[in-house]
Amino acid sequence: MKSAPPLNLTRLGSWLERHVTGFHNLREAQPIIGGNSNPIWKLQADSGAYVLRTQPAGELLQSAHALDREYRVISALQNGAIPVAPVHVLCDDPDVIGVQFYLMDFLEGSVFRDPALPGKSNAERAAVFDAAIDMLGRIHSVEVKAVGLADFGRQGNYFERQLYRWSKQVATALPDGDPTLDALIDKLQRLLPQNSPSTVLLHGDSRLDNLMFSGENRILAVLDWELSTLGDPLADLGQFLAVLDLPPDYLLPGLRGLDRAALGIPSEASMISRYFEATHHPYTDLRFYKAFALFRQAAMSAGLRRRALLGTAVSDQALAFGNSLDVFARLGLETLSGR
Repeated sequence: MKSAPPLNLTRLGSWLERHVTGFHNLREAQPIIGGNSNPIWKLQADSGAYVLRTQPAGELLQSAHALDREYRVISALQNGAIPVAPVHVLCDDPDVIGVQFYLMDFLEGSVFRDPALPGKSNAERAAVFDAAIDMLGRIHSVEVKAVGLADFGRQGNYFERQLYRWSKQVATALPDGDPTLDALIDKLQRLLPQNSPSTVLLHGDSRLDNLMFSGENRILAVLDWELSTLGDPLADLGQFLAVLDLPPDYLLPGLRGLDRAALGIPSEASMISRYFEATHHPYTDLRFYKAFALFRQAAMSAGLRRRALLGTAVSDQALAFGNSLDVFARLGLETLSGR
């Protein structure tokens, strides 16, 4: 993995044995292909299999790769209504491997990278998407005060703050700007919602491939909480729906142009109805929320492009994502225009 911190297994294993009850004799660390943001390793020890999630080496954008926040929210959700992998320890000591990291259990399950779910029956596809939408509602129903997350984010003006934050990251990553992305930012600025009906726990990157399944309708774990915070629940719903509008041959495959009914995949309208009925949320036009999600994906792609050009990207696909950020920006503009 590019930009992955070098792992001294002797030093890492010794540290883990001192800080994780029962951890014994680290033997091997293998990179797991998956995220573009933070390197992920599967560790094999005499005491079992684990996942090590680390920050990338090199210069980091402000507030990015905040593994301490991710560790905090997963810890808060342990043994509750939201399934997450058991976590063990967070390390802030750069002397161990050079960057922040945390350790969690390794789980065996299925992660569906292609939302068309090839090889599944129509009934199985419907069950997967129904479970995903239901899980989104469960996440948004978490009593944040009860699990110690009442201060996990600020109250109010969620989209205004998020638009400002991600626009700054775009300016850092693309100092010369990008006409399509700049146009999308301008339109979103003029369409900002005036208020949010509620503030809930947000996953922050709600996509089908951030869920691990055991079977078709049982979610074993919700993965990748790096962008989690408190905010407007429609941000998560918009994200989940927006990435499904991407072309099926894109780096992040979507369903655009596919016959969802023929595949047994619920329509967007039925997913929205299922979510609103479960959460008792009043019906809302979701074009802004989907477009905002696509803007944020474009902003993240711009950051990936910057890291790739600096030689500090985690994934070999980082430059490809970065160079195609206009896919997200164009789709965002199309979404706002209703096309």
